[in-house]
Amino acid sequence: MVAGFDGAGHAVEIDLTPLGAYQLLNLPLHHLARTVIAPDHIMGPGWAANTTEQLAAALSWPRRWQILDALLARRLRAGTLPSPAAVQAWSLLRERGGAVSLRELSRATGLGQRRIQQLLREHVGLPPQTLSRIVRFHRALAMASTAPDSLVDLAGRAGYHDQSHMNRDFRALSGKTPGELLHLMRRRPAGHSSGHIQSFNDFGLPPPHPRAADRQPADPNDSL
Repeated sequence: MVAGFDGAGHAVEIDLTPLGAYQLLNLPLHHLARTVIAPDHIMGPGWAANTTEQLAAALSWPRRWQILDALLARRLRAGTLPSPAAVQAWSLLRERGGAVSLRELSRATGLGQRRIQQLLREHVGLPPQTLSRIVRFHRALAMASTAPDSLVDLAGRAGYHDQSHMNRDFRALSGKTPGELLHLMRRRPAGHSSGHIQSFNDFGLPPPHPRAADRQPADPNDSL
């Protein structure tokens, strides 16, 4: 997203998980896949302007967070809860980094493969095969941001058949090669930010498991 304006300004960005978006927006998410839509078309006429006015009139950021919490909580209470089977299938895809077949999802949920496809399109917006590719892509970037590897090693750890397979998926999903994306991630952040590599984990995936060589001895006082 690119926006321009004159003078100083503030902005609020709300990031939603797929299942959170399903409940908050209260519509099948495949209607929103590969598109950009104005908030008022879903939240109701005048929602964006009214919300902006309330936030602008608030005297502090804590008060603005309270306003947003109240607005979003009201929508969530009125929304449809995600199907338990969809929650289970999506959780399994995330936990396995996308490395799970439609047959395995069907066996885990006890539902037919066609029904699983329908549920994931409705709750997450895309069919399971596409979701697997996207989750694996995000997983690879998350791994690279926390433990930089050679591209060959990264491909193996992220679940690709080989580096060529990873290259094809990266180009298809982002238009860039793995090396180009990693170069962008490793650029020094501006301002006061510390560190030299930016974390990438938009899907809220579980943190990558460290390699054996990277693991530190466990502290007996640590809790699991």
